[in-house]
Amino acid sequence: MEAYVKNTHKLVLAAALAWSSVPAMAEQCIEGGTVDSPTLTCTAADSGNIDDDRNNLSVTVESDAQIVRTEGRPVQLGGSDQSVDNQGLIESGDDDAIRGTGANLTVDNSGTIRGGDRGIRLQDDADNFTLINRESGEILARNQAVRLDNGDELENANITNYGLIESTEGRAIQSRGPGGTVINHGTLRGGEEVVEAREDFTIENRGTIAIRGLEWDATNRSWSIDGSIATDDEDGVQFASGTADNHGVILGTDDGIDLDEGRVHNHATGVIVSTGSASDSMDGGSGIDVDTLFEPTQGDVRPAGPLTIINEGYIEGVRAIGTDEASTSEITIENSGTLRGRSGTAIQLAPEQGDSSLLVSGDSKIFGDVIFGAGDDLLTVEGLTSGLLINGIFDGGAGNNSVFLNDYLLSDILSFKITDDLISLSLAILNNEVLSGQFINFATWTFSSDGPFSTEELASRFATPVPTPAILPLFLLGLAGIWASRARLLK
Repeated sequence: MEAYVKNTHKLVLAAALAWSSVPAMAEQCIEGGTVDSPTLTCTAADSGNIDDDRNNLSVTVESDAQIVRTEGRPVQLGGSDQSVDNQGLIESGDDDAIRGTGANLTVDNSGTIRGGDRGIRLQDDADNFTLINRESGEILARNQAVRLDNGDELENANITNYGLIESTEGRAIQSRGPGGTVINHGTLRGGEEVVEAREDFTIENRGTIAIRGLEWDATNRSWSIDGSIATDDEDGVQFASGTADNHGVILGTDDGIDLDEGRVHNHATGVIVSTGSASDSMDGGSGIDVDTLFEPTQGDVRPAGPLTIINEGYIEGVRAIGTDEASTSEITIENSGTLRGRSGTAIQLAPEQGDSSLLVSGDSKIFGDVIFGAGDDLLTVEGLTSGLLINGIFDGGAGNNSVFLNDYLLSDILSFKITDDLISLSLAILNNEVLSGQFINFATWTFSSDGPFSTEELASRFATPVPTPAILPLFLLGLAGIWASRARLLK
C-alpha cells in the first residue's frame, strides 16, 4: 500500500510539472470550418495553446481572448496557407509568442503579441509571409519582435505596420531571406538595428524608425535622448541591396541607413539622422552609409555595385553621406534638400571610389565639405533656388573631374581665381545676389552655352575680378556670411 501511494504521488507530480505552463482549466479554441478549410476560434481569457500543422487553417483570437504561457510557446503553426487574426493577447514569458514554419502564413494583428524571446518567428519553409499590424496593434519582444531566420527558403516577406513593433534588446524586424518588403506608417523601435534585411529589399517609411530612446523634434530639426539608449553604434535601417523610400523619420546611433547597393530616396518630408559622435573613422556615423561589399543571402560576396541617393528632405550625421574607407562603387547623388555634416564634412566618398556625381538643385543646402574619390567625378549645378552653393569646399579628389553650371553663362562670372590650388568662384544671380563657392581638384568647367574651359583658362580670363558697384557690397556680405556660418559649423 505504501509503494502504491508513493507511485501515485510521483504520477501526480509528473503530471503537474508537465502542465505547469498551462493555466488551470484552459479552454481549448473552438473547432470549425471544413476538412479543407479548418478554423479555430479562441474566445476565453485562458484559452489553450495552439499547435497545428493543418493546411489552410484560419485562427481567430477574439478581443477578450488571451493565450498566455509563462513558459513555452502559445502558438505553433506548421502548415501552409495558414492565417492568424489576433484581436486579443498572445504572450509567452520565455519563448516565441507565434512561430510558423509553413509557406504563405498571414498574421493580421490588431491586439497584442508579446514574446519573451521573439514576438513572431518564421523558420524552415515559411516563405511569402504576410504581416499586417493594425493601428491598435502591438508586437513586442525582448529580442527580435519579428524575425525571419536564416535560409534561402524564407523569401518575399511582406510586412505592413500601422501600430507599434518594438524590441527592447534586438531588432524590431529582422528578415534574413531575399526579397522582403516593409511598409511602415507607424512606429518601429529596436535596441539593435531597428530593421535588418538582405538583398532585393524594399522599405517605405512614412512613420518613425528609431533606436529606443531617440526622439526627433520636427519643429527645431533636432534629436534628443529620452531616458537611456539601449545600445550605441546601431543603425536605423540596414540592408544589402534594394530600395528605400523615406517620407518619415529614421534615427540611428551609428548610421541612419546602412546599405551596400541600390537606391535611397529621402523625400521632402523625410528625415534621416545618425546621432553618432565625431570620429576619424569613415566606417559609421553617417546619415547614409555605403558599405564596401555586397553580402547577399544567396550567391557570393563581391564588391558593392552602384548606388543612387536622392535627397529632397533632411540628412544629418558626422557625415550626412559617407562610404566605408575601402569602398569602390559608383555613387550618384541628387540633392535639393539639406545635407548637414556635424564634423564639417557633408559628403565623404572613399579615396578609391569609382566615377561618381553630385547634382545640386532647387532648395539645396550643404553644410560641410563634399569630398569625392578617385574616379572621374562630375558636379552639376542647375535650378538652384536656395542661394547657397555650399557652406564648405567641393573637393574632386583624384581623377579628371568636371563642373557643369547648367543655368549660368560665362558672363555671369564675377570672379574666378586660384590660391594655393583652392579655386574661388563667384556668380551673379537674380536680384543682384551672389552665388559663391570654393573648389579643389576640378579640371574642367562648362556653362549653359559656354565651354568646356580648363581651370587655368578661366583663371587667366578673370585674373583681376572687379565686381560692379551695385553688386560689390552684396558680394562681400555674401562671402562674410558664408565663412561665418562655416566657422559656427566647425566649432
